[in-house]
Amino acid sequence: MVKVKRITPTDFRGHYMSEMSTDFPILKTAVQIHDIGKTSGFIKVPTPLHRPEYNFIVHITKGNAKQQVDADLISIKEHEILLVRQGNVTSLKEVSPDAAGHIILFEDQTLNQILSKQELIKLFSVNNIIHLPQENSIWLTSLFELLSTELYSQNANLDICYSLLQAGLQKVFSSGCELKKGVNRSAEITFNFKELVYKHYIEYKTILFYAAELSVSENYLHRCIKETIGESPKEWINKVSILQSQLLLQDLTKSISQIAFELNYGDPSYFGRLFKKISGVTPSEYRMTFMQDLSE
Repeated sequence: MVKVKRITPTDFRGHYMSEMSTDFPILKTAVQIHDIGKTSGFIKVPTPLHRPEYNFIVHITKGNAKQQVDADLISIKEHEILLVRQGNVTSLKEVSPDAAGHIILFEDQTLNQILSKQELIKLFSVNNIIHLPQENSIWLTSLFELLSTELYSQNANLDICYSLLQAGLQKVFSSGCELKKGVNRSAEITFNFKELVYKHYIEYKTILFYAAELSVSENYLHRCIKETIGESPKEWINKVSILQSQLLLQDLTKSISQIAFELNYGDPSYFGRLFKKISGVTPSEYRMTFMQDLSE
């Protein structure tokens, strides 16, 4: 069975934060919040590429940061929000010394409790970055500070925390023009397709499987995906698979051929060619760069 490096919310500090004082509080709740200004100096940047088992929001109120989300390197600036969906492959690449704001981590179960399916689709079908009017950004900062106060209090009331998070997400909905629009069929198909690919990319790499699961024709699926994300379904399936292989290449005990077979590629040479086409480097070159990063 393929073991991909997955990080839960409670893993966040242990994997990516060092030199923390012994009294720094550790949350073990389904919702977590970190003050970027207080914690960024303790985060080991860049973080290793990983696949979080939670959704998260990065809200920047000062300075900037860069986050890899799947194959894209995304810059986050003042009064912007980055949304990252559970299942994405991600890495924090840069944080400016003056960065301020919050990162909010929340599990899928929490998200499903506070948002409708249509709201979920809207939130994660638009571009990852949402530009906020300054007044909305200030409003969200106040709300996130309330959320932090409640979460870190001795007798935290999680119902209040969920309500605050829900209010924050509703404010985000009111901030972006794209989020105010209704959900069309293409966006819904694309959202469901991406969710399926994250679950089944190892076993199923053909468009036929996903079209059948979504009860649409292959041609219709192709049109929806191309219209929404600008790539064909096959390109997206390959991209997800190769991104996940980058996580497996971090395990230096496994050969590249082993990893190719674990990902259901019968021909390691084909896997190598596809890896280079998508990543721009060979699996060996990628692994060498990773090893150099570890030694620094």
